Amino acid sequence: MNDKKSIPLSSIQQTLAGKGEHWYAADYYIARDETLTGGMTPFRPDYYSLFICIAGWLKGKVNYNTIELVPYCLTAASPGTQVELTEVSPNCKGRYLFFTRDFLLANHISPSLLGAFHYLSEQVGFSIRLTEKEAAILLQLYEILLEKRTEDNSVYHAEIVRTLFFTFLYEAAALYKKNAGDIPHSISRYKDLHHQFSELLVKHDKQEHHLKFYADALFITPKYLIHAIRNACGKTPGTLIDEAIVAEAKLLLRDGNLLIADIAAALRFSDQAAFSKFFKKHTGESPSTFRNQL
Repeated sequence: MNDKKSIPLSSIQQTLAGKGEHWYAADYYIARDETLTGGMTPFRPDYYSLFICIAGWLKGKVNYNTIELVPYCLTAASPGTQVELTEVSPNCKGRYLFFTRDFLLANHISPSLLGAFHYLSEQVGFSIRLTEKEAAILLQLYEILLEKRTEDNSVYHAEIVRTLFFTFLYEAAALYKKNAGDIPHSISRYKDLHHQFSELLVKHDKQEHHLKFYADALFITPKYLIHAIRNACGKTPGTLIDEAIVAEAKLLLRDGNLLIADIAAALRFSDQAAFSKFFKKHTGESPSTFRNQL
């Protein structure tokens, strides 16, 4: 069995490069209408993905959970999960999307929006079987996305694609919650805590950076919170807190009227230097460099 820590995170661009495909966007991907092939080595995406099988079958693993997909099966994977494609039928076809947290939150952020996507990490490794009628709405939306796939130079392309993504993902979220099967009690408890933790994080990530605050709010120990979140989504709560702060920082840096020192204060860093050090550690570039590249 592979140690997850030994498998580096793969960006959308890196994943596509591995299959010899060039794509113009770094924060989302719309798959082409093509037959799928097997033989994929294990990898860990740093993005979300959704997949619907429409023909043939495939077998794989998500965080060591074996999945087998046939037509109208829907599955999802979140950042940091280990994904492996083991077997694929010769006629296998599917519809799949990749997208980053930054892509979803580029223009606005709200608790209700994030809440709709928690299912992506709550049900990692589990697939659901949709009826043909249930799958039809998702496939219709995907056909529109396919039409927009190569229109990257059109006016408002990113905004149109993002809006279509939102619609697709909300529909998928509703179907996932409606159809998700029984989960063992211990896993359900971890998923429930992860959901509660995520809701707290959305509300308090700007002000509260310490694990103890969230553990106290959930009436559990920090040690148990770490155990539960790791079992629920494969990450530690500390990692999720850092990711949320970075996402908030990126949103604030898009506002050219805000000084970096003001952003540091808004995110409760002791000073601008501490904020810059944190941001560079997690993104590989300084806040000013990130802002200048926008």
